[in-house]
Amino acid sequence: MQRKYITCMKKKQLTKIKAEKPLDQKRKLQIGVIGSASQTEYPGKGGASQAMEKAAEDIGFLLAQRGAVVVTGGKGGIMEAAARGAKRGGGVTVGIIKGNRRRTSNKFTDVEVLTGMEADGMDELFLVLMSDALIVLGGGAGTLQEIAIAYRNKKPVVVLGGMGGWGEKLVGKFVDERQLVKLIRAKTPKDAVTKVLSLV
Repeated sequence: MQRKYITCMKKKQLTKIKAEKPLDQKRKLQIGVIGSASQTEYPGKGGASQAMEKAAEDIGFLLAQRGAVVVTGGKGGIMEAAARGAKRGGGVTVGIIKGNRRRTSNKFTDVEVLTGMEADGMDELFLVLMSDALIVLGGGAGTLQEIAIAYRNKKPVVVLGGMGGWGEKLVGKFVDERQLVKLIRAKTPKDAVTKVLSLV
């Protein structure tokens, strides 16, 4: 009898805790921030400049402040800067990692999603499909692939202008004659965040 009583008391306590602090069942938006990797990974003109990294950090911060999860490729450059900004804004960050080894992402990544594939291309696919929309800053071949996947899946893409790369080449255009999704230009990090959140 005594054991039964204790069980009932525990149930009452659990019920009381749930009533005091209900779980928020609303799912957070997941916004991918993509673009140029670090100068170390792509030396010369291909890597992210300090100005690009500052803009990416501002975008990450603003997204976190609006309650969005920031999804990146987990490496350096734009990816690390966006994750750093998101952490500064009190947000959650996800990094999509090639292969099957944990703890290979930048130090601002909260959750690592491992593709299990060493071949290039799978991490880009995972990143786009788990994002509600993308913000692009510059970018090389990997970014081009991500833009194409987003386009074919009709996901909104906002490009921060003045950053060069594939983002700059395709902004304001459709990727092909099907005209599925036009890449939208943003003038500032704040403008990029406002536009991307208005599209999802």
